[in-house]
Amino acid sequence: MPETLELVWIDPKSAARIRKRPPWQRLVDDARKDPRAADSAGPELPGQTVPPEDRHDVFLILARAAAIDSNGVAAALSDAVREDGKFAPPLVLVAGELRFPFDELDALKAAVTTATPFAGGDEPLKAAVAAANDFLKTPGLLAAPAVVEGLTDRIRQAFGRIRRAVPSDYLDAQIERALLEHRRYQKRTFGGAPHLRALLHGPGGKAPMLVYFPADLAAKLPLYQRFPARLIAAAHLSMDEFEPHAFAVEALALARQIPPATPHR
Repeated sequence: MPETLELVWIDPKSAARIRKRPPWQRLVDDARKDPRAADSAGPELPGQTVPPEDRHDVFLILARAAAIDSNGVAAALSDAVREDGKFAPPLVLVAGELRFPFDELDALKAAVTTATPFAGGDEPLKAAVAAANDFLKTPGLLAAPAVVEGLTDRIRQAFGRIRRAVPSDYLDAQIERALLEHRRYQKRTFGGAPHLRALLHGPGGKAPMLVYFPADLAAKLPLYQRFPARLIAAAHLSMDEFEPHAFAVEALALARQIPPATPHR
């Protein structure tokens, strides 16, 4: 049984632009020659207003167009620079495991909430939780992610040393569950608006690609922190000096890949 491809989201303003890319336009034109495609439409997208024809065409491209890796994206960026030096972000199709890191400050709050019931009889854990609480009470709190992560790690290390009647991964599991259920993903400003920050891990162990999604997409995402995906995106040159990535891609359409179920014996 082949894997399933589930359409998750399309930016309705980008459908025409996606369709016009020459290799993808040929895919769409060839598909339209099939009489069975005359009345076809892509799957419904709850809470999204995308015309049936756009859903059909973009989903077709997501399913059939060839994906490129980070080297391919870098080449597309290079090719997009014109002779006069002008640059227009090229469209690319990429695939891999998509991961949404959690917001660092919300992760600290979840760690405090989870660890507090266990801190009564353990001084190091009590001190770690108290330090985090004092930090969270700071007026006009504004801190670099590394500072926040350091406080969370201190709680994690202290929790790992106490005797408790819970599994060894209890703290991390509860933090992840709370953050995932409330969809507290990292956000960054991109193109003048808040966006979700995600990482796409391709095959071969290469460095992940930085991906931006509209912030309001959080509620429409599958309730998984990571999942295999295919996405159409606009590739951009680096726009954040604190990001180690050479480029970023701005997602315009997303589909989730679901492996075939293993039959029970």
